[in-house]
Amino acid sequence: MTDSLPLLAHAALAHYGLPDAQASLLSISENVMFRVDTATGQRYALRLHRPGYHSVAEINSELAWLDALHDSGVEVPVPVPGTDGARIRTLPMPDDTVRHAVMFAWMDGTEPTPDIDPAAFTRLGRITARLHDHSRRWVRPQGFIRKIWTPDTMTGPHALWGQWEDVPGMTDAARELIADCLIRINAQLDDYGQPEQRFGLIHADLRLANLLVSDDRTRLIDFDDCGISWFMQDLAAALSFHEDHPQVPRWIDHWLRGYAIAGHMDQADLDILPALIIQRRIQLLAWTGTHRHTRQVESLGTDWFPRTLGLCRAWVDGRFLRHIG
Repeated sequence: MTDSLPLLAHAALAHYGLPDAQASLLSISENVMFRVDTATGQRYALRLHRPGYHSVAEINSELAWLDALHDSGVEVPVPVPGTDGARIRTLPMPDDTVRHAVMFAWMDGTEPTPDIDPAAFTRLGRITARLHDHSRRWVRPQGFIRKIWTPDTMTGPHALWGQWEDVPGMTDAARELIADCLIRINAQLDDYGQPEQRFGLIHADLRLANLLVSDDRTRLIDFDDCGISWFMQDLAAALSFHEDHPQVPRWIDHWLRGYAIAGHMDQADLDILPALIIQRRIQLLAWTGTHRHTRQVESLGTDWFPRTLGLCRAWVDGRFLRHIG
């Protein structure tokens, strides 16, 4: 199947009047990303969507938000229309499934590492606050549809990234610990509620891999998982895979400082953060189970699961991020 991806990319490029452009594979994760270089020096990013995850209506909704954000001055990917004006291509696969494809204008920058200057999180917090402000004010177009990220779809029976109970190496003790965490998390989120100032359209995957840093600018990419959830979930996502990194308290502190420049938080928003961060970690644990043979999961190391349990124990005991804000 991987061998067919370059052919699929070139099939998509024909719809943009670029049949002779060079498509270079950038990454294979949930989606497949290609860098596209033309003979005239133009550069684009081509995204081949994972089969069966998003409908055309969901992708159109993502692109509608990107349009609105770009028009408001936020640096986000800009979709490129094909020669017929359409921005989504639906391409047949050899196994009789289809992949949707979207092309974006190229954005320069590098993906930050966990050694990033904590001050970059100040910029990220400020940009995220602008994103949330836009989300609260924006009137979504008719037919707008995106996934709703709640405990049911993140860590519950309808979890979209897999079931955490099925992770290799799961023991009865680990299962009991995580289940206890989720009961407590769900109770806290029920108390926190879903009023419009706390719950709305968010990026939902604002982790380091989905940032592009260039000098003093931080750009947001990959809105593929944008959906409806708690606004503070975007901070939990920013720490993805690195929740126990020694710099996490500093990252959070800088993010909150940046957010406060352009947005508003109350004490309840701060108090819910540890629960959201642990819930995200458990969601990622489920994801590692369904992606256990990928290079990304292998790079996490064999201790990532035990460290996840350590975070869960610390949260249950009240020792995890006790002094946020």
